[in-house]
Amino acid sequence: MIDSVFELIDYITNNPAILGWIVFGSFVYLLAFLLLMPFIASKIPIDYFGAEQKKPYAPKNLGLYIIYKVLKNLIGLLFVLGGLLLLLTPGQGILGILIGSLLLEYPGKYRFQRWLINKKPVLDGLNWLRKIGGAEPLEVH
Repeated sequence: MIDSVFELIDYITNNPAILGWIVFGSFVYLLAFLLLMPFIASKIPIDYFGAEQKKPYAPKNLGLYIIYKVLKNLIGLLFVLGGLLLLLTPGQGILGILIGSLLLEYPGKYRFQRWLINKKPVLDGLNWLRKIGGAEPLEVH
């Protein structure tokens, strides 16, 4: 596997067109990521992390609900992947992972989010994004 990674790196560095597209795609992704993070952070209910248990949502239109869930999970996945990428580069990687985890559906989601939001730098960063998005700070208990 390590040989495959080195071969891939050699292939990319020896093909300037591919390297250019990767750089361009990374820049577009980073720009979209930075523009969307304050918007999404501002949409988190102020008491989201205050409640012990979330209430289930009952959909009115099953077809639209499924489309909504698929799109929400795809966007969440992109944020998590972007957050992981930003962990390797200068940026707000942990915040991207947190925002992506808010959008994704998975077992243990709320417990993971509460664990992460109880880290002071994460809470401060998320509240900073909320301030940029025009929202009040989160209430965390």
